[in-house]
Amino acid sequence: MKSQILRYAFAGLFLTAIYIPDLALADQLVMKNGDVITGDLGKVEGNRVFIKPAYAGEFSVDLSEVVSIEAEKVYEVELEDGSEVNAKFAGITADGQQTLIVDDAEMNVGMTDLATAALPQAYYERVSHVDFNMAWNGGNTDDKTNLLFADTRIRVGEQRHLAALTIARNETNNITTKKQDLFRYSYNWLFNEPWYLGGTASYERDPIKDLSYRYTVGALIGRDIFKDSRKFLTASLGMGYSEQKLAGDSDGGATGLWNLIYEHKFRDGDLAFFHNENLAYQFYGANNLIVKTNTGFRFDILANIYASVAFRWDYETEPAVGTKSYDTTLAVGIGAEF
Repeated sequence: MKSQILRYAFAGLFLTAIYIPDLALADQLVMKNGDVITGDLGKVEGNRVFIKPAYAGEFSVDLSEVVSIEAEKVYEVELEDGSEVNAKFAGITADGQQTLIVDDAEMNVGMTDLATAALPQAYYERVSHVDFNMAWNGGNTDDKTNLLFADTRIRVGEQRHLAALTIARNETNNITTKKQDLFRYSYNWLFNEPWYLGGTASYERDPIKDLSYRYTVGALIGRDIFKDSRKFLTASLGMGYSEQKLAGDSDGGATGLWNLIYEHKFRDGDLAFFHNENLAYQFYGANNLIVKTNTGFRFDILANIYASVAFRWDYETEPAVGTKSYDTTLAVGIGAEF
């Protein structure tokens, strides 16, 4: 009997040794109504405080309802006056001000003075998507449509790489009506965030539009307008050189460039809106303006698998003779984020 009691006692001590440190190190929010929420503090953003308790997923509360924040990790904190510090959250003072620990010294601010707070950005980050859309119709009309779209965004320190690949095929009654291949790559040097310098290169072919090839290279200057866990918006402007063979004629020259990428997550990331656009104006030949956009939504299904719906618009002011100036595609399919 004694040995059994001793076993239970040792087991209790063992569990206490495991869980008590975790509880002690947990971040903590004290609310105006007296509730205390413990967990991992995520960020302060949009007048909301995000926290992930051990018993549930991450959620947010109004900053105005928070009395005190305690967190051991160092956060990049921006105050409403625009000043920025790296600080820990250390509860409140007797007169109700939030205490920040900056370089081992206390700094007291009003809770409403907090604009944003986030953990320092990781040195390496990557997000990639692969979308596949397919439709086969039989009967009076045999139609096959396949569309593969993949993109990736990789950041290593101050270096960022963005790439996108489109492969589109359409066949009606055994006649190919679309055969587009498009690859685009951009490099960004984040020399003074949110500003960056960089370069871009792209290749496209679409024999159905009488485009044998189109190469474009250029230099860019751009700015990240939004960049957080919910929103990413970046735009860049540049100049470059393009060369193409359209309707059997080869030509090349200076080209103006515009790129925009926008992503916005809703409902804790279960729903995402995206819009990508690329414009190129050729200062040679017929002064062709080329516009390509891809706009849509992603809906989470299971883990990293999602359903997607997108509208793609390709437009040229000076297409090859006998071809239309635009192509539109409504794509519904499935994809994965990894």
